[in-house]
Order: sequence, then structure tokens, then C-alpha cells
Amino acid sequence: MEQEDKISIKVREHGIVLAGGIFIIGFSLFILLMGILQPSSGGNRFVFGLTLFLMMVCGIVVCAAYFLRSLSVEEMGICYVNFMGKKKLFSLDDIGYCKLKIYGGKKDAGIESFIVYDLLGRKLCKLEMNMRGATDFLQYLVDNQVRMQWPGMEQEKASLTDPVLLEQAVCKEEIGRFTETFYEMMRPVFTDWERKYKRFDACWEFGLAEYVQDDLTPQKDMWQWESRAWEKGREELPEDYICVGEAYLKRGQEYVMDRKGYVVGLLIPYIRQTRSYQIGESRRIRKMDETCLKEKLSVRLEQIARELPRHTYHTQALTLGHTLTRKVEDIRLP
Repeated sequence: MEQEDKISIKVREHGIVLAGGIFIIGFSLFILLMGILQPSSGGNRFVFGLTLFLMMVCGIVVCAAYFLRSLSVEEMGICYVNFMGKKKLFSLDDIGYCKLKIYGGKKDAGIESFIVYDLLGRKLCKLEMNMRGATDFLQYLVDNQVRMQWPGMEQEKASLTDPVLLEQAVCKEEIGRFTETFYEMMRPVFTDWERKYKRFDACWEFGLAEYVQDDLTPQKDMWQWESRAWEKGREELPEDYICVGEAYLKRGQEYVMDRKGYVVGLLIPYIRQTRSYQIGESRRIRKMDETCLKEKLSVRLEQIARELPRHTYHTQALTLGHTLTRKVEDIRLP
């Protein structure tokens, strides 16, 4: 395996943990100083001192967790270090399943933390999603087909918002078929909106566009993006390939623009090629769940319908810097 394909993941506490620990210690010292400078004749000094001591210990433990608690992955080998500096070594083959802790409502549930268990159901480690690198490690588990569990998983699977669980691996030969299905599922959502809100006298131009990741630059408005996904001489699917759905609100032949001069549009990431964390695989083509995207699109269109009467817009004739299509042409894929 080439060096650049070697799987290496580092998970560490977020900087906010260190800031929290320092704040607790500083606050404890401040209260202690105030108690010395302005002693109270009443109250229990023992309880006061014990409370400050426990707060100080808590702050020190939190700071220690920032510097000590970590997880590292090298191929199949995993090393977890808890907040006391105790190491636990295990391998990918030792993992039985992963249990997710979910937060939020049924419509927008997300992953708060996850616990990894061994084949006998014993806890190996627990990580919070706000830790640096935690998303990569969860992707590592998903890519290597570690079984995921969470409360109410059968009823709430579609409501989880984390793309790690909503993505599916596909072959490059399937991109054309999937993009055509994606278009056929999304197009009726726009036509239903147009019928429902006829008073706006507006319609949506919707289609698919292919890019490499660097094409999606924030320095340009989305209608100005130029695609280099299939520039002259390219024969393989780009390593940072991304296929997105784009929608632009129009009145007649002109595009609707807001007061800042940005086009009123939607970007729907659908298929992308990224680094794979599966052992023996370097890249993976991933697609988002169409049903979930359709639900999110419906919600976003309703938000736009509420926003339109509240703001000032104008129309402008534009020429898109790229082509929108109904599907990705299979002929492009070697």
C-alpha cells in the first residue's frame, strides 16, 4: 500500500475543553481570593473550602483530559487513551458494534456521541462528536461495516442528519443511473412549489452539474462557477469529483437576485468521491440518500416562500458558467 493511502486518524479533545477547564480553575481562584479578602462571619467555612477544592479538581481534570484523552488509528490498530492517561490497545477486528447517542427532534436528529463495544459487548471507548477527528473515526467504522445502533433506529433512520450514516457507496458505472433517478425525484418538488405559489409568478431552473471540489469557490456566486471535472485530457473520474443538484429561481427568462446581487438558488450535494477508510481501499464514491434530500428540499423551499415577500429582489439576465443536465452522461465514465 502506498504511503499516501495509509489510514491514519487522530482524535483529540476540542479546544473548548481546555478553555472550560481554565475557566473553572480561574473562577475557583477568584472565589477563593474574594473569600480571603472579604471573609464572611457566617456560613460553614469547611463546606466553602470543600466546594472550592472540588471545583479546582474538576478544572484540573478537564485540562488533563484535553492533553491526555485521545484516540489514534493506524490501519487496523487502534489506541485509546482516557483522561487519566491509561492506554487501551485494540484492533478493528475486536470491534463488535457501535452505539450512537442521538440529540434533537425526530425531524433533525444528530449524533452527540458514540460508544464502541467489543465482540463480547464490553465498552472499548466513548467519543463525542465535537472532538477533533471524531467524524473521521466514525467514517472509518462505517466504511469498515461496523454495525451501528441507536435508540429508535428503525423509526428514525431517515431523520438522522449526519451524512456519515446517510451516504451509500456506489460504483462509477452507476452514477448515470442514480443521477437520472435523483433528477426524477427532485423535479416534482419544484413543480409542486410553482403550482402552490403561483402568486410569485416564478419558476425554478433545476439540473445537475459536475465539479471538482476547488470549483466551488466562495469568491464567486454559484451561477459563475466553471466546471473542470471533465477538462480536456481527463480520462478518469477526478479524485475530488462532486455532482450536485442546482436550482435557480427565475421570472420569465431572467434570474431572481437579492439586494446584495446574489442569485436566489439552491445547491444540493449528491455524489462525491472522497478518501475511503476501508482497509485496502483508497477512494470511494458516495451518494446521499435521495429521500432525505427530498425532505430537506421541501423544507427549504417552504422557507424561501416565506422569505420572498419580506425582502426586495430584482431580476437580471445571466449566462451560467456551466451546464445543467438531467443526468450524468455514462459516456464520460471510463
